[in-house]
Amino acid sequence: MSLIEDLIFFDNPSLWNDFGGTSSGLGGIVWQMFIWSVIVGLLVIIWLAYILVYYRHNDGDPDPKDALKLGVFPKERGNTMIELAWTIAPLLLVTWLTIISLAPLNYLWDVPDENETDLTIEVIASQWQWEFVMPSNYIMPAEFTKCGSFDSNGTQLQNEHVTYNCLEIPHNSIVRFNINSLDVLHAFYIVEIGIKQDVVPNLQTLAWLDTSTVTPGEYNIYCAEMCGKSHSVMLAKLYITEVA
Repeated sequence: MSLIEDLIFFDNPSLWNDFGGTSSGLGGIVWQMFIWSVIVGLLVIIWLAYILVYYRHNDGDPDPKDALKLGVFPKERGNTMIELAWTIAPLLLVTWLTIISLAPLNYLWDVPDENETDLTIEVIASQWQWEFVMPSNYIMPAEFTKCGSFDSNGTQLQNEHVTYNCLEIPHNSIVRFNINSLDVLHAFYIVEIGIKQDVVPNLQTLAWLDTSTVTPGEYNIYCAEMCGKSHSVMLAKLYITEVA
């Protein structure tokens, strides 16, 4: 039952909270997308079933009085009001869904400059790991205990500003991610927060996060692009920690 509830009563990604409701329900963006899709889908299926039953025609049955005739346009079937209704109503619905979905996207696409952020992190993707490089002058808070300085083989690193498959960042801060790939196409994806950015070889892409908008705790960073045989294990942990 809990699985069914999770599928139906889902929440918005946390970064979307200011753009249409702070939780699941009629005000939520994701919920509105879902419920309107269900309504439109049901209307189409019900209308299709009605047409299939009412206008069914078997071999040998006489043609109905209003049967279409080759080369004759059925003017008597025209209805201007219906034509306007099924043109204007979908247009208004699509316009509304576009407006509410573009608001959080525009917010995420407006990446702040490095001098406007509290922390800039270099994210390097490769088969099949995430490498996170902090600025050389960054002083690691004493509260940061989740990520050790180890490489992907478990070897201790001397540089405490580099971590693999684990990232800890402070709460109540603006964090910018400069994302690069060393080999193939990857995708930087934090599901619960609502951040997703392609990672393209020889092209730096950007993402950012205002950690004051999310709850401190543990999150997963996935690769959302098929990047090879071990794509499914390309997983990192993100910890958002409150600091004094």
